Formats: sequence, structure tokens, C-alpha cells
Amino acid sequence: MKKFFLICATIFVLLGMNNAYAAENFTVEVLNLVNAERAKVGAAPLRLADDLQAAANIRAREIVQSFSHTRPDGSDCFTVMQYRGRTCGENIAAGHASAYETVEQWMNSDGHRENILNPAFTELGVGYAYEDYSTYHHYWIQLFRG
Repeated sequence: MKKFFLICATIFVLLGMNNAYAAENFTVEVLNLVNAERAKVGAAPLRLADDLQAAANIRAREIVQSFSHTRPDGSDCFTVMQYRGRTCGENIAAGHASAYETVEQWMNSDGHRENILNPAFTELGVGYAYEDYSTYHHYWIQLFRG
């Protein structure tokens, strides 16, 4: 029985590491895809900001519970940000397993595309969450700040 629990614990740790690794890779993929779109219109590239990354990861878990720009506690989505800057934006998406499909989905939506291409934004945070027992399984967030 002890061996069984050790094996289960090891699998749990490995799965957690894979999810963290996937989220980190997705962040870089989304940043690169977004900056490629911005380059097409002459907008400066965005850079990742650690505090926006942390906030985006919180929001990614929140939209699993409630797929909305309003947080589960009823507050505005931007309350997750410690520092908002002069301007900020949020894109949410769900259902796609790849960064490419998700950015394509955002680029095919007027409001989401406006956020991605907005030259006033200079920083980005990307969040991703996977929940096996949820409606969409894959949940994505972009937080923008300028």
C-alpha cells in the first residue's frame, strides 16, 4: 500500500511539472505570435512583465470557474493587477489546445485584435490553465498594460 501511494504521489508531481512546463512554453509562444502580428502593423513588440504573468495565471484559474471579464468575486478583471499603468486590457479565450489556435481566435475577433495591436500597450502577461473536468478544458488570458 505504501508503494502504491508513492507511485501516485510521483505521478501527481510529474503531471504538475508538465502543466507548469506547458504553461511556460505557451507564454513564449503567445508572446511571439502576438509580436509577429504587431510587427505587421508597425506596432512595437510587447515584453513580458513578471507581475502581469502572476496576475494572468490567477485570472486563468478564475475563468475556469466563471468565463467572464468579471472576477468570481464580482470585481472588475483589472483588480487582479497590482499596477495598472495608464491603460490596460484583457483578452480571454477557451477551448483551443494550442497557442497558435488561440491567437488566431483572438485575431479573428475585433475587440481582441484591437488589444493585441494597440500601440499604447507595452507589456503583456499570459495565463493558461487546463482543467480536465470543465466545459472547455483549455483557458487562456492575456493582460495588457501601457
